Amino acid sequence: MRVWTRSVLTAVFGTALIGVSACSPGEGAGDGSPETSGTTPSGEALASVKPCEILPEETLKSFGLEPPGEPTSTLPWKPGCDYSGQPVGARLGKNDRQTVDSAEQKTSWAEFERVQVNGREGARFITKGATKAQSCGVMFNSGEGVVQVITTESGRPYNTDECQKALEIAKKVESNVPEPR
Repeated sequence: MRVWTRSVLTAVFGTALIGVSACSPGEGAGDGSPETSGTTPSGEALASVKPCEILPEETLKSFGLEPPGEPTSTLPWKPGCDYSGQPVGARLGKNDRQTVDSAEQKTSWAEFERVQVNGREGARFITKGATKAQSCGVMFNSGEGVVQVITTESGRPYNTDECQKALEIAKKVESNVPEPR
């Protein structure tokens, strides 16, 4: 099951990555340049956040996630950590080139709904390519970027609300990351 879960997580998160990192006018084109909005690169505020160390082992296990996580970094500014688990697997990650406001402007969402994560501005999202993968994500502002929790059902016949699980995990993550700037 662990290999299958990793494969599904990789496919879903790759799709989510496309949606979350797609460039729009006024953003860096992925060439290492900062956004052209006049702000400085925001990696400084999130630099101390290590996705595989955000939550303690006992908290991960309380969500059915299997520590240790597997570090991932499909893009240098968007590192993450994948966890297998039951009834969901999860990716915890950060993106220092995006905020909830800038993410909302993307055209890659099947769903994008504003939510609060322990009082922080956030959003629940499903990318267009992940609608059949039973995957859902929650992002919230942290530093000058966002922290993301993306969950995917691990098997069948589970009837888990992936969005609710993502929000529950995000609420635990929130207290362990920098405040928005």
